[in-house]
Formats: sequence, structure tokens, C-alpha cells
Amino acid sequence: WLAAEFMDRDWSMKATHRLILTSSTYRMASMPDEHDTAIDPDNIYLWRMPSRRIEAEAVRDNLLYVTGSLDPAMGGPEIDHKLGLTSKRRSVYLRSAAEKEVEFLKLFDGPSVTECYERHPSVMPQQALALANSELALNEARKVAKLLSTQAANDDEFVRRAFQGILARRPNHDELVLCQEFLATQGEPPADDRDRSRRNLVLVLLNH
Repeated sequence: WLAAEFMDRDWSMKATHRLILTSSTYRMASMPDEHDTAIDPDNIYLWRMPSRRIEAEAVRDNLLYVTGSLDPAMGGPEIDHKLGLTSKRRSVYLRSAAEKEVEFLKLFDGPSVTECYERHPSVMPQQALALANSELALNEARKVAKLLSTQAANDDEFVRRAFQGILARRPNHDELVLCQEFLATQGEPPADDRDRSRRNLVLVLLNH
């Protein structure tokens, strides 16, 4: 049907893209629903948007974007693959060649340079470890926590601003209570411990 529509619209890619992107199917949420899941658990009738993986490059770029660090400049020479954790340029500009791959992108199933850049989805513990412990994630979490601390008058406001800035939504009541408890677990710590607890909370939200 789409192929026929494509021809009928004078082979216009723009018109076809508009048709797809404005369709009710494309705009459906991917959240499950108990009633519909019971009827069609495999989503054969497309009652919700099928969930799909985010590409490795987008994982890195989103991490930099939500913290305000991503460099949006376009063009220029390729960037050495060894700078994958420190460069703020978009991932598309990082060198990708045999034995010259960014390890962070490789962990999240970046395109295989020896297989015509085909992607092979995988689930590995190293993926969670990379987001929790990598130099990139820790530095960005520290930067966001420091910025939010200058804007928030108290822990409650810090949590709300962190959720809004990182997850683009407000925390619900249970999340707010849990986060407040997390920040208060050390009672009245010295400033460096307070900074560390806020950084860790931001890191959790970035991982989420």
C-alpha cells in the first residue's frame, strides 16, 4: 500500500514521510496496556508503537545533550576515536574504522566496520557498567549536579529540577520521596559529601 501511495504521490519522499509521520499508528505511545495486552500480547494489530533500541551514537549524544554539553557544530575533520569519552562533538564525527572504534559506542552495538556497518543488538552487563562508571557519564553527572545546586534552594527543588532537565517530566510523589530519602541518608554531611550524593542521584537519572 505504501509503495502504491509513493508512486501515486509522484515519487515524493517528503509526501511519503509526512504521510507516515502524521499517521495515528506512528504517533501511538509504546506504553503497554493491560486490557490490550490480554487481547494482543504480540502487538500484531499495532495497538501500540513497537519499542526499539536507541542507536549507540544516540546514547552518547543524548547523554551530552541533556547535560548541555553537546557541541552542535556541523562539518569538519573526523575526531580521533581515543577522544570518544572527552570530545563533545556528535558521535557521527568520531573515527570509525577497523581497530579504531570508540569503545563506548562499541559496547552499545555500534555499526560493525568489518560487516558493512551492520548492527547486532546485544544485552551485556558492560552496557550498564559503561553508563554507571564511564568517565563520560561521571563527568556529565558532576557538571549537571553542580549547575542544579546553584539553581536549587533545597533538596526538594534539586530533585524536581533534575527530573525536569534529564527526564523531561516531573517526579511523581513516590519518586520525590525516594530521592529525598536518598539525599538525606547521610544526615548533615560536609559539603563534598552533599555534592557527591547529588552527583550520584543525577547519575541514576541519566542511567534511567
